[in-house]
Amino acid sequence: THTCGIRADGAAVCSANNPSWQTDAPAGNFIAISAGNFHSCGLRADGAAVCWGNNWFGQTDAPAGNFIAISAGGTHSCGIRSDGTAVCWGSNSYGQADVPAGKFTAVSAGGVLSCGLRADGTAVCWGSNSYPPWA
Repeated sequence: THTCGIRADGAAVCSANNPSWQTDAPAGNFIAISAGNFHSCGLRADGAAVCWGNNWFGQTDAPAGNFIAISAGGTHSCGIRSDGTAVCWGSNSYGQADVPAGKFTAVSAGGVLSCGLRADGTAVCWGSNSYPPWA
C-alpha cells in the first residue's frame, strides 16, 4: 500500500496510503529501506535497524545490533547482522521467522515465508510452503 526510497542526502521518504503510519519515516541517515505490508524498515548508516508503522505482531520491534541488510514483509521483518547471521522478528504463525542456521548475504521477508541467500551461494526459504497458506 506504499513505497519508500532514500534521498541523496540519506533521508528516508515514503509515500502513498498511510493507515498505519508506515510512511512516517524517522529522521536519520539511511543506507537501505524496505516497504512491507503496513510497516517499513530501514538500515541506518551506523548499522542499526529501525522499523515503523503497524506493530500488531512485533514486526517493527527490530533487535539491537549492527545489520548489513533489512527486509520488511507482511507481518514480520528480517535482517542480516554484520556477522552474516540472519534474524527475523514479528509474526511466526507459519515459521517465517525461524531462520535456519548459516551465514547469509541476502534476505527477503514475504507474506508468510522468508528466503535468503547463503554465503555459499545456495538459496533457502522457510515458512509456508503452500499457496494459499491456509489451504
